[in-house]
Amino acid sequence: MGLLWKNSRKRTKAAIVFAAVLLTALAFRVMTERAFLAQASIAGAFLTLTPEQSKGTVTLTARYLPPPYGFSEEKLLSYFSKEIGLTIEGEIREVTYEGRLEFVYEKQAAEALSIVKLVYLTEAKQYYLCAEITLYEKNAATASYFRDMLEQVAKEMEMDEITTALELSGSYTGEIPLSQKDELANRLLEELYAQPVYENRENKNYTIYAYTGAVKDYIVVEQKKINVQVAIYYDRAANRTEVVLASPIGLR
Repeated sequence: MGLLWKNSRKRTKAAIVFAAVLLTALAFRVMTERAFLAQASIAGAFLTLTPEQSKGTVTLTARYLPPPYGFSEEKLLSYFSKEIGLTIEGEIREVTYEGRLEFVYEKQAAEALSIVKLVYLTEAKQYYLCAEITLYEKNAATASYFRDMLEQVAKEMEMDEITTALELSGSYTGEIPLSQKDELANRLLEELYAQPVYENRENKNYTIYAYTGAVKDYIVVEQKKINVQVAIYYDRAANRTEVVLASPIGLR
């Protein structure tokens, strides 16, 4: 009996030690994954590509709540533009559509295209501030910085219903083979520690929707979280293949 009790005690100690080792390993793995996730980013993943041409586009839409004493649409658009680092130097166009009125300013520069507008929905009687900033070549990856800046400015102006989207794209001459498309897509997903939610890895409509904890925002589609899209297109007219990395989804 004493021998059996001693053996049982040894086994219990061994089980406790083994459990402790497993818990330690699990904790280390969780901390390591969190550390890597904290360093992962859309811009960082995009920089692993070596496209011949590149651009980055960030968009913002936010509802503006006008003060009870009224305001000037042009002055509001000028103030918003100034806050995001855009100086209005030309005319703010007033465009009327069915059901809405838009105040639009557009500026084309060598390295960027900026569009800001204030949209008034006549039936809902609501104002929305919108911005679309496209940066070219070496500045493409910094579009992610503008996404954070636009969102912060909208919050400081006490807007609500704030939504943003980021799209980074690079292009290559000719149509790249399916194996290379898989290689590029896998590299982007691995850099972001993203798990595919939906995949269509066919040449014609190559698109992957995924989710990663490295990106704070997400949308929910059919009860599944999505905050990363990888899409690869071939433009036959231009004879170029475009690789798009977007969050939460692409703009096109």
